[in-house]
Amino acid sequence: MGRPPAPASQGDDLRPINLQELKLQADGRHWRIDQTLSELDSLTPVRGSLSALHRGNALELEGEASTIVTLCCDRCLQLFNHPLAFQTREVLWLGEEARAQGLEPELVLEGGQGVLELDPDALCESLDPRGLFDPEHWVFEQLHLQLPVVNRCGADCPGPRLSPGAAANTADADGDTPIDPRWAALQRLQQP
Repeated sequence: MGRPPAPASQGDDLRPINLQELKLQADGRHWRIDQTLSELDSLTPVRGSLSALHRGNALELEGEASTIVTLCCDRCLQLFNHPLAFQTREVLWLGEEARAQGLEPELVLEGGQGVLELDPDALCESLDPRGLFDPEHWVFEQLHLQLPVVNRCGADCPGPRLSPGAAANTADADGDTPIDPRWAALQRLQQP
């Protein structure tokens, strides 16, 4: 008769957990996420779930979450709302000595816990096996990885906005096209 699954924890329980304590939980630890994250300024609470399973010399993580953040368009400088979401599975080495072992496509886990199919090239992060796992920070990292490199408010972006006075003062050398006021200082440097 196996142990009952670990109860789902509430969002405010996303505190760091000792990996040795997690090792004692045969079914791992499961969190239901419904809260704001201290490291992420979001419009809506982050909602999702996370599971962590201690597999001897590896920590298997599986999670999904979503929220909405406000970004500034790099082109028109207007604020816009952007959804962030992830659904991922990740395996982290526990201890540097585990990483130093010869990597095989299959990793036999400690304690006869079975075989875990792994891509050796994908395993680049490790945790101290005597340390902590911070679920809130892990969720933040996964969401942060989803942020766009270039912030664009959409296909209908109006581009740089020029006020009538700025347009008259920032025309190009021919006097035809107003330039973006963010470049006006550089334009003045080119003038004799």
